[in-house]
Amino acid sequence: MKKIDIILLKKYPEVAKNVKIEVSGMDLLTLAQEAATRAANDVREVIKTEKKQDELLSRYQVAELLSVTLVTLWHWEKKKILVPLKIGSKVRYRRSEVEEAMTRGGLAK
Repeated sequence: MKKIDIILLKKYPEVAKNVKIEVSGMDLLTLAQEAATRAANDVREVIKTEKKQDELLSRYQVAELLSVTLVTLWHWEKKKILVPLKIGSKVRYRRSEVEEAMTRGGLAK
């Protein structure tokens, strides 16, 4: 039985067409474990991204992000264009809602 380097197969895919591979049970288990680990890491990255999108921003951060004044944000709140969360005496905006309002184009100064 000949051994062929995987890198060689990647470099010359036409050679890979006629290659048959024999894999031991342990190699197969290792491959499955590595694939599961990679998939879990990908899911963690997606979750981190989603959490970042829902981070809470202050009025100042939103005003800077959108290049508007605090007065404009106040007007948008009154018109229900961009409604903040009130947490005690603090005013916060969900990043996902700000980004959604930006993409739908409802933020006219």
